[in-house]
Amino acid sequence: MRPNEMKMTPFQLAMLLIPGIGSTAVLGLPGTMAAFARQDAWMAPFAALPASALVIWICGKLAARFPGRTFPEYGPRVLGRVPGKLFALLLFWYFFHLDAAVAREFADFLVATAHPRTPMALAAGLALFAAAVAVRHGPEVLARLGELFTPISALLLLLVIGMSYSSMDLDLLKPVLENGWRPVLTAGAVAQAFTGQFVLLLVLLPSVTRPDGGVKASYAALALVVGTLSLVALVSTSIFGPLTERLVWPFFKVSRVASFGSVLARIDPLVIGFWVGGSCLKLAVHLYAAVVTFAHTLGIQDWRRLVFPMAALVAVYAVGHVESFVEHGYMLAYFWPPYTALFHLVLPALALAVAALRGAGERREVTSGAASRR
Repeated sequence: MRPNEMKMTPFQLAMLLIPGIGSTAVLGLPGTMAAFARQDAWMAPFAALPASALVIWICGKLAARFPGRTFPEYGPRVLGRVPGKLFALLLFWYFFHLDAAVAREFADFLVATAHPRTPMALAAGLALFAAAVAVRHGPEVLARLGELFTPISALLLLLVIGMSYSSMDLDLLKPVLENGWRPVLTAGAVAQAFTGQFVLLLVLLPSVTRPDGGVKASYAALALVVGTLSLVALVSTSIFGPLTERLVWPFFKVSRVASFGSVLARIDPLVIGFWVGGSCLKLAVHLYAAVVTFAHTLGIQDWRRLVFPMAALVAVYAVGHVESFVEHGYMLAYFWPPYTALFHLVLPALALAVAALRGAGERREVTSGAASRR
């Protein structure tokens, strides 16, 4: 069955994208942004907003030109057979590499906080196995999982922030813009490496009942992700101050200090549980994108048979591509932003520009519109 034969609503797409993009960023990104912008780290997600909105706009325009098709299907038609296949393979590599990075972060966090004696390969392998089982059922099932998971996670996030209110000191956010806008924009580039993951729409929009509605829902999801990252960075900085940049997972530390008097405290195991769920959902979304992109690039009709082998390869690469979580954090802070910009903006924008110059896709769009009016 083709992915675009299994449909999700625009609302379900938004509920899938929010944890599929923001789940791993919530815990670790505030510390990385604070390393560049210090007390102004809460502004950085807003600096990433324009570029991320541009990613959604480009993906929406491509989806409108080639309805019901993923990027690997129309890429050769737009760019030529060889360049189109090459671009599609580069996009596959991005999804594969990102999935491995998420799996490594998942394993590092789980081993460091909850299961120190668990082998990292086992943690990553079990997470990817769970993700592969979900992916085998198609995008509609992933969307329903997001629909169930996202509202509960949002309530938990608000609960942690509310319980940590007494520990906040807003004076730690001053002076505002002490070093000007440059550190904020630098931290914004780091944040954009996460918020730019809306490039998933190149694969997911064909599975939406109304692609135009899916684009609007994606803008709403982006606003929620950016607002959440800004709020989390603000709370972390107002509690830990200059120490925020030294913490690997600042918001996890926030959940440890959060309390409601002597009635409710130490809810960090609950946070671990929900973060594990969100990370597995993010793993599933990007695994699905990698498998579908690879299958469509090589002309394989049954993409399902690739799911478990691909998950196994991701697990192996996740364990072996960096030596420690310190090296992994350095990679995300300094290498990841320029690296991901190639896949978030350059490749989709180039494809859209060539399609516009060649008029590719326009005739089909007009023809389908005329047929629908009849």
